[in-house]
Amino acid sequence: MQIRKYKSSDFEATKYICVHDMIGKNCDDLLKYVEVMFCRYYLEKEPENCFVAVDENDKPIGYVYGAADYDTYQNNFTDYIKRVAEISNRIFLKDALTEMFDHAIYKDKYPAHLHIDILPEYQSKGVGSKLITAFCDDLKERGINGVMLIVGSDNTGARRFYERNGFTLLQDIESGAAYGKTL
Repeated sequence: MQIRKYKSSDFEATKYICVHDMIGKNCDDLLKYVEVMFCRYYLEKEPENCFVAVDENDKPIGYVYGAADYDTYQNNFTDYIKRVAEISNRIFLKDALTEMFDHAIYKDKYPAHLHIDILPEYQSKGVGSKLITAFCDDLKERGINGVMLIVGSDNTGARRFYERNGFTLLQDIESGAAYGKTL
């Protein structure tokens, strides 16, 4: 296993990792929503902030990606909010706006944010920690002082993972628990 920068040829494999939990569950709108919200924006607008974990055949098995600067993210994400609205109903749009605004309250101390996903068979093997380290080291080298994320309040395994990787609970908010890490 190796961590490297994302390449455009990784797009389909990375998209699959993002939506793999929903494939075949008769939830096409949710599948499209997750793809737009948690995949397309980052791979299309901020690929420089994307890292992949790859197996011995250079096939992506996990990723971490995010936005380096909240204000840039907010300006660029407007087009994706429109795509979310086209997918389905108000629930998706509300979730998209909540995701964006939950980060806004922390943007000065934690201007960057991230999303991470790893195929189930590669979880609990150190892949996630290596991805987080690569992402945070890259941000720090560029002078970015902090990164945050939001995780489901009931996702205790993920919460422990982030805490082990240096993230501190900022607060429980409507959409989950906000965590931050100073770089």
